[in-house]
Amino acid sequence: MKLTAPLYMLRHGETAWNTERRMQGTRNSDLTERGRAQAIAMGRALARELALEERPTIFLRSPLGRTRETSLIVGRELSLDPAQWRDDKRLAELSYGNWEGSSWTEIETHTPDALNTWKADPESYCPPGGESHFALRRRQAAALADIIASNTRTIVVGHGVSGAVLRGLNLGLDARAMFVLEKPQDAFFRLSHGAEERILT
Repeated sequence: MKLTAPLYMLRHGETAWNTERRMQGTRNSDLTERGRAQAIAMGRALARELALEERPTIFLRSPLGRTRETSLIVGRELSLDPAQWRDDKRLAELSYGNWEGSSWTEIETHTPDALNTWKADPESYCPPGGESHFALRRRQAAALADIIASNTRTIVVGHGVSGAVLRGLNLGLDARAMFVLEKPQDAFFRLSHGAEERILT
């Protein structure tokens, strides 16, 4: 199956835990003032994109608080009825299990070299009590398949790692390449089959 309609991938704006380099995963941290400004800027840039061609559009988001907050801010810039957003739990962030709420410094204290080990083998490494990259990829693949099947322009407000995996699936990347994809909060991506374009805000 090929992506035939544009897919726009947005990451939530900066959160308090982002600034502290804490692992969020399935837990939530509210947007900072900067994060809310990023969401406004993404909404305005997205509005310009969507205005280039009038067509039916599906609006999807992760159900986690930071993505919901971002989506509502983006939606205001699109003059979108909030009820048009659909929560899709498959778009939620990777679960980091016991690491959630901890900084990388704290994680490295009790699990030395954890980040390097994870980067070296993201396919099989799993945060303690968390979710494997394989499991994440499986649910992102299911979400992407449904987006493709809809044959409808789609907006997704998601997360750093889960969003990178969805983008990586479209690009045909392996787990290691997905792991290191850029995950900006001041830009978003327009996906077409096997390709993506970074859109600055």
